[in-house]
Amino acid sequence: MSIIVVWMQSIVSYPFVKAAQYKEQIKISQGVTLIKERKASSGKNYAFHVLDVQLSTPYTTVELGLPNPLTKLTTTSSLAKQHTYSGHRVIGAINGSFFHVDSGEPAYLLAKDNKIINLGAVSYDSNDYMHTPAAFGISKDGKAIVDSFQLDIKLSHHGKTYKIDSFNKARDDNESILYTSSYRFPNTRTNPYGLEVVVANVTKRIDGEAKFGEKIQGKVISIRPYGQKSSATIPKDGFVISAQGEKVEAIRQLSIGDQVELTIDLNSQWKDSKFMVASGPLLVQKGKVQMTIDERSPRAYERHPHSAVAIDQTGTRVFLVTVDGRKSGYSNGMTLKEFAQYIVQLGGYQAINLDGGGSTTMVARNPGKTFATIVNSPSDGRERAVSSILEVVNTAPLGEPSYLSAAQAQSGKIAVGGKVAYKLHYVLDQYYNPLSFSNDKITLEVIGNIGRAEGNVFVAEKPGSGYVIVKYGKAQQKLPVTVVSSPHQLSVEPKSLVIGKGKSQKITVKALDENGKPFNFGPEAVTWSVSGGVGKMDKNGVFTAGEREGSGSIKAVFGNKSVTIPVQVTDKPVVLDSFDSFANWKTENIRASSSISAVGKEEAQEGKGAVKLTYNFSLGKAGTAASYLVAKKPIHLAGKPDSIGLWVYGDGKGHWLRGKVRDGNGKEVTIDFTKEGGLDWYGWKYVQAKLPENIALPIRLEKMYVAEPAAAKQGKGVLYFDKVQAVYSSSHKEKYFESNANAKKVDKMKTWTVTFNMPLNPKTVTAKTVYVEDQFGNRQDISVQLDQTEKVVKVYAPGSAYKEGTFYRLVITKGVASKKGKALVKDYKTIFFVQ
Repeated sequence: MSIIVVWMQSIVSYPFVKAAQYKEQIKISQGVTLIKERKASSGKNYAFHVLDVQLSTPYTTVELGLPNPLTKLTTTSSLAKQHTYSGHRVIGAINGSFFHVDSGEPAYLLAKDNKIINLGAVSYDSNDYMHTPAAFGISKDGKAIVDSFQLDIKLSHHGKTYKIDSFNKARDDNESILYTSSYRFPNTRTNPYGLEVVVANVTKRIDGEAKFGEKIQGKVISIRPYGQKSSATIPKDGFVISAQGEKVEAIRQLSIGDQVELTIDLNSQWKDSKFMVASGPLLVQKGKVQMTIDERSPRAYERHPHSAVAIDQTGTRVFLVTVDGRKSGYSNGMTLKEFAQYIVQLGGYQAINLDGGGSTTMVARNPGKTFATIVNSPSDGRERAVSSILEVVNTAPLGEPSYLSAAQAQSGKIAVGGKVAYKLHYVLDQYYNPLSFSNDKITLEVIGNIGRAEGNVFVAEKPGSGYVIVKYGKAQQKLPVTVVSSPHQLSVEPKSLVIGKGKSQKITVKALDENGKPFNFGPEAVTWSVSGGVGKMDKNGVFTAGEREGSGSIKAVFGNKSVTIPVQVTDKPVVLDSFDSFANWKTENIRASSSISAVGKEEAQEGKGAVKLTYNFSLGKAGTAASYLVAKKPIHLAGKPDSIGLWVYGDGKGHWLRGKVRDGNGKEVTIDFTKEGGLDWYGWKYVQAKLPENIALPIRLEKMYVAEPAAAKQGKGVLYFDKVQAVYSSSHKEKYFESNANAKKVDKMKTWTVTFNMPLNPKTVTAKTVYVEDQFGNRQDISVQLDQTEKVVKVYAPGSAYKEGTFYRLVITKGVASKKGKALVKDYKTIFFVQ
């Protein structure tokens, strides 16, 4: 497998190049090389991509790729993928010729195996791309052709044969023109100074059915006479012959109902070709820039992305070429003359322009991949769907492993006693086709007396430099390897550990060089010790905490280096933020607006205060609405908590309370404090969001947010937040209030009567806004009743009664509102004891 990168400091003889150049060559198949080239000159940049194809190489060919149906515009990469299968692998492709964007129909001639796929048109304007009919194709003997072509069109009737001058173009004086269904317009669009004969019911349709040289019979169904302003309509199952001046002789004698015979043939150079794609203009002829378009024409001198196909003098070498454009700083595009000059320097003897601009696309199969993908930079920022492509095809059967790409499973130097496995990126056969593989079947050979091989694992034994040869069948790759005696330092993760009783945590140790880059070494080579009686380590680096709380440390030793981790074993939560201030918090929104403010001790759950989030989801924007509390400085979580706990004062709106943390790999992880719709309570409630079991350490808390996907529930509301904490035990229970010796003592069927100074809104007086809870927040199955005065609320004990010897708390929340919509200033709470 050869990948060649060349930096060239000398100046080559391209007329437009006055700067150093970069060139990369990647062999993607036998006889096929992808060339990536960058140039700069006079303040302009150029980015080229070339597929260099040797047709003389076995199993290598170039084919015409078409969508099905023909008018279904499809991207180059999609067509290449569709046409890839066993024994027919499209390893590279380029967009083909021009097409009509509105209809998807190809603009010019397409033919395959001597069959006319699309007759297309020729250009009337001398400065148009196809004024000179030209094409690229593969001859019957497998040689590539880029040249002009001539169609020999003959019409026969009444025992005579007439030559027709051209096809599907504007009719000029003293011309006869054939019009078919591949003409861009439904009628001939000719002036009234000619005669037109319409032929239908043909034995074979010209576009898609007829072959070159084949006789096509049909019947005259109408005649448009001299002087008629409306031109003839072209039948789908036939054609029109339009003639003017002396060329009218070809159709003068025809009448409606007459039988005619049409043949369309090619000049000998193109006869029986495997395919041909008409395009233009010709750019290079006989090794020199010779264009069939005036270089002063706007189509030629304006800078654009371009695509082309070129061949060498023997017809055995094909170049598919693109230059990107319309991207200042990357590639400005070229004039057609500049593009032709570049192709000559590549070795092009004949070259023809293909569709360019936003259509310019090249795909190639990267080593080890099944399908070809984009290698250039289309000017639209994405691929444009096209009507044809030129495909480079590998038809070889799968062979034996011949090339591979491998690497250490963990990159870097290896410490003595360390081990590192090798893994394969890909394995290719002798034809560069990807093969399936198994890393277990890798064998290694060590050179340099620095270690030994155990299957696909290298074991470092002595300091020094050497090589590991990775082998898979006949394929092999020689890779350098460095073994060091001892690391510069050890790094450990987590760097400190807070862990619940009986919990386990993997401790990861890295050996680093003087630049902070990691070494490879075997975990079994680390010696562990634990102090303080806080737990034990196993040989795989997993620490298991003891069953009592305490502080201690873990020490890891490798060679002459060591690292110590402080450890705290506890089932007690660690407060991350008391929310006595919101200095570290800001708001962000999606399809919503919000603000935060502080509330005092009297409204907080604990401490000196809490944070109030006022949100508005009713902005009328479709989609999930969300308001975030975002930590300006993400909060580090010591060790590996089981979950994150949070106090939330709910507004009963039934939203979704979630959070976001970032793990040790930099990945954002979403956690749930409630299920969707679960934020449905009034008053203070403690909720926990469980962290994923296998989350990478260290963990940082970044966001907490309320979200609502349902449009019908996207209104306004207010939430309070207090005391967010890391919880290290799954059995932790948060206390809502402390017992009080002065609490009122009541019987187990106690009915509470609460009197208000103004009438209440009955809808706001429910068992959610008025509730009784125990010390751990378990709300009791009470019933609530508003009397006829609407000022007195009775709270009845659960049917099963309160539990004797238990403290409870009656809470009247701010969810209770007067008839005028005025809410309580703060919650009313009273603790009682059931005796």
